[in-house]
Amino acid sequence: MQVLFLWDSHGENDPVLAAQVSNDATDVDDDARRGALAMAAEAWNQREVTDQWVARLAPQWPPKRQPGVDRSILRLAVWEMTSGKTPAKVVIDEAIELAKSFSTEQSPGFVNAILDSVWREYQDMTKGAAPILEPEPTAETRMTKPE
Repeated sequence: MQVLFLWDSHGENDPVLAAQVSNDATDVDDDARRGALAMAAEAWNQREVTDQWVARLAPQWPPKRQPGVDRSILRLAVWEMTSGKTPAKVVIDEAIELAKSFSTEQSPGFVNAILDSVWREYQDMTKGAAPILEPEPTAETRMTKPE
């Protein structure tokens, strides 16, 4: 969330800034740090779609009017919920806790309402679809068995 906030503040995905922020977390191992940076990058890449979704659900509070922390929390949470890597309930609970710790008094309720709506819509859109666990291999990535 901190990396997304920083990128949002600077208007670009800057790996040097991300490395500085992630290196400040001394109690995190390298694998967790790389994973967090990858999540932030994916959420950043999906931000336009996420922002449009949030703006449609809360037209009175479009992303440009939200506190930057809320915008970053929502971007990360929406990406995480739709990636299928973490159960939605866990994502929503963690996002609410982030909002309680780092944002305004009204933010936890706002984050909860938006993420609940996003999750409901996402479930409706993907109803009956098989979960996507891994991308289909392409000719370049398909490995052949040795003979």
